[in-house]
Amino acid sequence: MPSLTNNNFSADAKVNGLGATTHILSVDNVSANGIDTIRLEANREGFTVVAVEASNSGAMQNGDIIAVQGTGTPSLTGCTLVGTFQQKGD
Repeated sequence: MPSLTNNNFSADAKVNGLGATTHILSVDNVSANGIDTIRLEANREGFTVVAVEASNSGAMQNGDIIAVQGTGTPSLTGCTLVGTFQQKGD
């Protein structure tokens, strides 16, 4: 079986595998916004939803995590920005 060794473990690495800028948001109020609504809102703001952590067998609930990519700072209804990963520049 093929294997892959990730040597990208340095704090000074120029790539993180996530894309140029990835924002991590926590869902605060799933009753205000389902994942489809969040995805559409993110798209309208110029972001792309790249990952969703839905801990309840695929159903969104408060505390779940959404990752979006794009520039600027996302402000999505029912979500709180908890972190941003950026590629290191030259």
